[in-house]
Amino acid sequence: MASSPVSESLLYGEELAVHRFAELPAAALVHGLEDDWSSYTKLSQLLSGKFRSFPLDMPWRSGGTYRWRARATSGQWIEGGLQMVPEPVSVLVAHSMGANSVLQWLASGANPKLDALILLSPFYWSPTQPVDWAIFDGFREQFAAVMTAGLQTRLGERAHTMDPDIFSAMVRKMLEKMGPQAFLALFDQYSAASSLALSHVSVPTLVIGSPHDPGLLGDRADALRADMPSAELRLDPRFSHFCHVEQAQEVADLIIAFADHHRSA
Repeated sequence: MASSPVSESLLYGEELAVHRFAELPAAALVHGLEDDWSSYTKLSQLLSGKFRSFPLDMPWRSGGTYRWRARATSGQWIEGGLQMVPEPVSVLVAHSMGANSVLQWLASGANPKLDALILLSPFYWSPTQPVDWAIFDGFREQFAAVMTAGLQTRLGERAHTMDPDIFSAMVRKMLEKMGPQAFLALFDQYSAASSLALSHVSVPTLVIGSPHDPGLLGDRADALRADMPSAELRLDPRFSHFCHVEQAQEVADLIIAFADHHRSA
């Protein structure tokens, strides 16, 4: 099979070149709030036979500041991150707030040349629900629950053997360190979701999550399906909010099957 070399040089008076047999398509991976790029380690390994993975390290990473909110929209941060990927992106995978940021980017008029878009556990808002104090307070509880689940995921087996009082203290310390800005950053994305213009999006989209997950509970999933006709929803009650870590093999299988179908279409 003829191909252009990826590198060539003249060495000791002779031509040397490096070729590449497997021209794997690129997959860009966007993490969620108070997480980081390394959360995609396992999923990237499972995708490695099909894709060359490029996990992005976004400013809403764990331990970061929230100055990014005043400097650009989350959609603009997505645009900037994708421009840094050194190869054309075939598949974009985004989790939680990262997924919502991609939705904001699309709604702003972005028209990416992607083979497939994968949204993992996004937060969506039903337009039938008003943004009131009851919703605000309820989402604070959901926020704390999701962040607690994230800590359990990072601890792995240790979380099951740890003294409950010690774990509760770790949760309190984690939430205190995040502060209200972390909650507000996610609530802004959540409450604005139903006003996003997504009906024009033509990129084949797969939404992966659980029907029990706070972001897709009840009519929230129905609202996303109605607002984004290009989206196909795969909701499995066995999946957690952090399905790309805890159910990585199942998620990888769904991504590969969906991307293969639309790349060959």
